[in-house]
Amino acid sequence: MDSLSPLRKRRLLLCTADPDLQIRVTGGLSRHGFSVASVQDHAYALTLLQDNIPDAMLCDPALPGHDGMVLLQQIRRDRPDLADMPIIVISEFGERADVVAGKLAGADDYLAKPVDIDLLVASLEAQLRQVARVREAAIARQEVGHGSPQLLAWQALMDRLSFGIELFDAHGQLMFSNRLARGLSRTNSEAIRAWMARHAGPAGRGPGRFGRARPGVLDFRMIPTGVSRGNAAQHLFVVTLALAQPDDADTIFAAAIFPSAHGGALGGRLVADAIGLTPTETRLASLLAEGLRLDQIGELMGIAKPTVNYHLRNIYQKSGASRQSDVINLLRAVHLAELPGAGGGDAPGRD
Repeated sequence: MDSLSPLRKRRLLLCTADPDLQIRVTGGLSRHGFSVASVQDHAYALTLLQDNIPDAMLCDPALPGHDGMVLLQQIRRDRPDLADMPIIVISEFGERADVVAGKLAGADDYLAKPVDIDLLVASLEAQLRQVARVREAAIARQEVGHGSPQLLAWQALMDRLSFGIELFDAHGQLMFSNRLARGLSRTNSEAIRAWMARHAGPAGRGPGRFGRARPGVLDFRMIPTGVSRGNAAQHLFVVTLALAQPDDADTIFAAAIFPSAHGGALGGRLVADAIGLTPTETRLASLLAEGLRLDQIGELMGIAKPTVNYHLRNIYQKSGASRQSDVINLLRAVHLAELPGAGGGDAPGRD
């Protein structure tokens, strides 16, 4: 989903002691989907940026005590964690030499007063699009094999899970999706990311400004997705969480996505192999796990009801289960899915 989707207001920090500029910028940008927090001096800006990172910063060089250009240089020099935060200078000096000096000091753009709101919005949108492209490119590079062996191993493990995982930064920007999450429909993906964006807004970034969420479960939702082959209603169960430690500067948000239609074919086959099911018993048990009735299973497998019952009794005996629900829970206990092209090679064969 495009990072500039109006699912939440983009958060800006405005550093200015000019009341006219503050009123003009705050009012003008609020009509374009931005939330503006204002500070009036160099020290307060640095204090706020310790724990509260906006999507972009607007800086007026005419700050009391310290020049705003000093603030800009200090952020670029001492805060590498803010390297992808766009900073736009808004100055009463608009000569060519002033613009060049501002950009050399670390500004991503330089606008002269009185600021044109439409031009400011266009600049912000362009800067934020560029940030989003850089982040998406970083994710793409990781997914095609760049990164440390530890990171690649972690990603490979996440892709093996039969449920979805998405990670978001404190700005609500997507950082990682595993294979199941990447396979969701666009509609479902946008719904999940909209929920995450709201948590990464006021709840995730503090009352009225930016801030941090407390670690733990934030929300639980259900998304209807249709019906199974057994005509049972199917859903995605989505748990949203804040993952943070007391000393973390920013919260990482996660969405854990569980399909009610079990997708862990590999896990089911491993369990079936471990308890000694035959291929026919394994298929029957997997169809049970999909929610099909015994008559539907018999029809799909082309076997009569007595034969279905015979295989079911064998499954009960080998698994120690006494009910169909116990068999289903057993097959769903290992949350691993096959990768495309893996075929049956993941399950060890019986001696």
